[in-house]
Amino acid sequence: MSEEVIVGIDLGTTFSAIAYVNEHGRPEVIPNREGERTTPSVIFFEEGGNPIVGAEARNQAIVEPRRTVRFVKREMGNPSYRVNVDGKDYFPEDLSAMILKKLKNDAEAFLGKEVSKAVISVPAYFKDAQREATRQAGSIAGLDVIRIVNEPTAAALAYGFDKVEGNQTILVYDFGGGTFDVTVMRVQGKEFTILATDGDAMLGGKDIDALLVEHFAEEFQREHGIDLRLDPHTHQDLWDKAEIAKKNLSFRSPLMEALSSGAKALRIDLDREQLEEMIADLISQTEECMNRVVEAAGVGWAEIDTVLLAGGSSRIPAVKEMIRRVTGKDAARDMNPDECVALGAAIQAVVTTVETEGAGSAPPLEGGADIVVQDVASHSLGVKALSSDRSKYVNSIIIPRFTPIPCERTRTYATGEDNQSRVEIEILQGEDEDARSPDVHLIGKAGLRNLPPHKAGDLAIEVTLRYTADGVIEVVAKELGSGQTAREVVMQKAGALSPDILREKQELLAHTDF
Repeated sequence: MSEEVIVGIDLGTTFSAIAYVNEHGRPEVIPNREGERTTPSVIFFEEGGNPIVGAEARNQAIVEPRRTVRFVKREMGNPSYRVNVDGKDYFPEDLSAMILKKLKNDAEAFLGKEVSKAVISVPAYFKDAQREATRQAGSIAGLDVIRIVNEPTAAALAYGFDKVEGNQTILVYDFGGGTFDVTVMRVQGKEFTILATDGDAMLGGKDIDALLVEHFAEEFQREHGIDLRLDPHTHQDLWDKAEIAKKNLSFRSPLMEALSSGAKALRIDLDREQLEEMIADLISQTEECMNRVVEAAGVGWAEIDTVLLAGGSSRIPAVKEMIRRVTGKDAARDMNPDECVALGAAIQAVVTTVETEGAGSAPPLEGGADIVVQDVASHSLGVKALSSDRSKYVNSIIIPRFTPIPCERTRTYATGEDNQSRVEIEILQGEDEDARSPDVHLIGKAGLRNLPPHKAGDLAIEVTLRYTADGVIEVVAKELGSGQTAREVVMQKAGALSPDILREKQELLAHTDF
């Protein structure tokens, strides 16, 4: 293969897409080898363990549900999640790497060029562990992940590429298959400034499907006394029918679904009004999130110039009607919700490459690559510390939520015991003051050893947290009180793969044909 191509990837819960900047300087989605512009984020393991990714894998789900993996994006950064197939454990980063490898291979087949560098998108509300797992998945797939970009930011980049005139305040409503985000940003020419973001990494189209699955199953059980959810094959069939019904009801109503189990069958009639009643609470959750973000951004609804939709679930008519009611305007219609994130990630890939390697290192971008993205910290960062009355451990926030990134903040702490010889600094992410809150997550540790003799409170420990542009977190701890040369310790991240394990996973996947 000649030359290499830098790509942008939307690694989705239900579908994924890959794009690049073409010879005309415009972002373009790369079709897979099946000729489709998106690839199902589904993995099927054949007998013997060989993985298949995409439409073929999705088609096997009913036949072999126990050998099929879906919705892995929701498990990114979850150390307890694993899938066992034929006695072998696969972790979220392994499974996502298979999807990325499929996208990479398809792009290389289409372009006839090597794909080695990528920008991968993640929900804006992803925490550090989820971002790090995404980066690891890219590395396992043989990609140099040069940047992690937030999905709403990518969507706005795609829209702003040639559609934004003058200065605008934009709200991005990103309702995907498994995650939900809202972001408010200000666009001034080629400068994109994020004002506020919020979301739910466990809210998406899958939850709408789940409500339909329950509805179908209960109707069938009421008629025939058989619970279709108890059999893996009929349960998977319910999921497939639910997804199809959800999509079809976005374009036509009513519709009919036929369910069966052995000789028993049932026709279920469903219309859009019934679906909207089922999902009203979910849509309300997204509305509440929109209100929080607009308030946090310090703007009023009248100041929102444009609403962008990203993610397939944003096509649901009830979503569009809610947005029209709340914002007083229709969402922009000239952007494909399924493709805009990948297109924006491709733009970011060129911008990042030019920033780090200089002009000529990437394809020329129409209008120039002098795009500036000022993002914010989606979550507060702090350290675990004793409260002032020494009664409990608190989350001592150093970088507050919505601080513009990249950024660096420093705070000084004192030792709590006489002659304390070591300090274990635990880095926390979350908003709650209580360090034990389930909403506060340990993301890494930094330790200082062999501290000099001292009285409690006399030795100062300076903690510096750095938040990079793609949301990667670094920490440096320094002991200041002894007058000796400061010692620095870089944080060991929770869940990080060792170089040897990463290399082993890379080699294993490199010899797998997708």
